[in-house]
Amino acid sequence: MLLYLVRHGETDWNVERRIQGVSETPLNEIGRAQAEALISPFRGRPVAALYTSPLVRARQTADVLAAATGLEVREDARLAEMDQGDLEGMNFERIEEKYNGFLDRWSCMPADVQMPGGENLHQLQTRAWAAVQEIQAAHPGEMVVAVSHNLTISTLMCRVMELDLNNIRRIRQHNAAINLVEHDPKRGWSVLTMNAVAHLNGQLSSDMKPYL
Repeated sequence: MLLYLVRHGETDWNVERRIQGVSETPLNEIGRAQAEALISPFRGRPVAALYTSPLVRARQTADVLAAATGLEVREDARLAEMDQGDLEGMNFERIEEKYNGFLDRWSCMPADVQMPGGENLHQLQTRAWAAVQEIQAAHPGEMVVAVSHNLTISTLMCRVMELDLNNIRRIRQHNAAINLVEHDPKRGWSVLTMNAVAHLNGQLSSDMKPYL
């Protein structure tokens, strides 16, 4: 099976660097353009199924692909972003004010951090990987697209590459980026593409522009 893991398009909270988690934040103008740009890479490909996180920013991204491919969108709550509890809606400055030292712990040893009132990376990876395993079992030998989120996709890439979750910061996921992983019955899982953004054609998120 070939599984495309696609991050949703940009939202205003991405631009404002506010914690989104499971908050319902819609795509902004750039995010909608990014979703449209995702059509080209999948045009003409034999995609068998389209899954998505139910969060609105992911669902809006998936709906654009569904309209272009004719596929039904299948929601799976296990593909949602990490529940970040009391941090949701905060920017980094506010987090540091209210939870002194939290960001240092999150930066150095993220796998050991429990979001106040929310999940940790191990819990996120466990539920998201369960969804991927079910998708793989349901679509052997097929091509599937799943629209998800930054941390969710990053934990899945760690699982595929057998990386400790404390290494999650080595993985970047820009808005509307495409990742491709493959499951082979003999070789198991492998990564074919990670954080591909060439299809965006200049519809770049704010977090990418400093790198240009």
